[in-house]
Formats: sequence, C-alpha cells, structure tokens
Amino acid sequence: MRIIPKPNCLANISAYDCLLIDEIGYVEVEPVQVGLFFTLMHRRHRKNPTLITSNLGFSEWGSFLKNAHLTAALIDRLTENSHVINMKQCVSLRPKLSHES
Repeated sequence: MRIIPKPNCLANISAYDCLLIDEIGYVEVEPVQVGLFFTLMHRRHRKNPTLITSNLGFSEWGSFLKNAHLTAALIDRLTENSHVINMKQCVSLRPKLSHES
C-alpha cells in the first residue's frame, strides 16, 4: 500500500498550536509513514508543543519504527527540552470507573 500525503498536510499539522498523538506504537507502520512522522516531529521541534502517549518505553520504539537511526534521532528530538512522565507504576482507574457505571 502506497501512502501519498495530501498537499500541505504536513505543513498544516506542523502549524497546530498543540498536537496530541495518542498510543504511538499501537499499530504497525510502513517505512514511508515513519519518514513522514519524523518530518512532522522535525518541523515541530522547538516550535510547538507535542504530547505523545505510548504503552511502549523508548527502548521498544525501534520495534514499530523499524529504523534504528531514525528512532534514535526521533527520540533525541522528542526528549530534548521536554518532560517525560513514566506512568508504569501508576494504578489504572479503568477498573474502578467501570464498577461505578
């Protein structure tokens, strides 16, 4: 499957005041998607806030990005001047909330 982004799509997303990317690594991605994601993050780097959630630690990102050099460069950009919140030790509220409904 060939993915062709719409013209100006990356420029439009890059310009968002704040971008939230939820559950990165949840689905398999194609190499061209990895390149587009890197380009997007490169354009937003040091310009606009980006919030990313994932159940994977940074050491596991190579498993879905499938490019060690790009993964290292991406993590370097994302973690520079950022706050990383590791919620591994946190207790999920989902079981409690499901009992209340």
